[in-house]
Amino acid sequence: MSGYKKRFTLCVSKGVSIPATLIKGDTPGGFMAVSAGVHSREYVGIRAVTRMASSLTPGQIKGTVLFLHCVNYEGFIKRTPDTMTDGLNLNSVFPGERHGSAALKTADFLCRKIIPRCGFILDLHSGGFCEQLVPHAYFQGTSSPEVSRLSKEMALYSCVPYAVRSEAENGFYSYAGQLSVPAIILERGGCGLWSREEVSLDIKDTLNILRGMGFLNDGKAPRKHPVRIFEKGKYINAPVSGCWLPKKNAGDFISKGEVLGEIQDIYGRVLHTEYAGSPGVVLYQTASLGIEKGSPMIACGLL
Repeated sequence: MSGYKKRFTLCVSKGVSIPATLIKGDTPGGFMAVSAGVHSREYVGIRAVTRMASSLTPGQIKGTVLFLHCVNYEGFIKRTPDTMTDGLNLNSVFPGERHGSAALKTADFLCRKIIPRCGFILDLHSGGFCEQLVPHAYFQGTSSPEVSRLSKEMALYSCVPYAVRSEAENGFYSYAGQLSVPAIILERGGCGLWSREEVSLDIKDTLNILRGMGFLNDGKAPRKHPVRIFEKGKYINAPVSGCWLPKKNAGDFISKGEVLGEIQDIYGRVLHTEYAGSPGVVLYQTASLGIEKGSPMIACGLL
């Protein structure tokens, strides 16, 4: 039986929908989802999914690949903060609630309708609207040994320089791991921007991951890249509001005790100085001058 490609909209609830493309390959195989737009202003992955879903054919696919073009589509169109219409961050509310607000319903929908069908999930992200980052991946670290191993293997098929074992238990890819589905987040781009080069690299990584996990029949052998693994990450929120003045750039290596940055008040008085507790690398950090107490400030992969 020959395969097919189908474009359609997944209806989560009234006013909440996800544009999708399903490609059923000419060759039988498993089921994998590639998602973007969980955060509506992380544009690199959204554009990459559109291009891949348009160009790939059933003859190139083994099994079935579901592309979720933009999970928070309404937020994407309206250029709202990276929350859904209820003001909630989708990646913070899993497993959601079937009769809850928009984000809760979407998380519940993904848990009931998408994750159980999948053998693998690749979730494409960028730095937030005010975040600078170095490309990296997160793989599951709290799942079963086999699920964690396969998640790490997915990350090694990308060409990002760093991959971090994640202990997160919430979020689309993290919760997938709790349901025994290997999944990763691939991070590239940030600050509400996208470029053709970044999109092309996301496409390159996604196609190689599809090859590596047995979903692509394009005659090219999958290639594992020299990705440096960090067994732990540290994610630091701002302890006070004020002006954030980082001392490092994303991708810079750091030493224990080194100053990562400081927060000053609007008059230039130092309110807080952040020191590195361990050696590692800066994965991402706030790029805006203004920063609010409790909001993400800097994240590091630790050696």
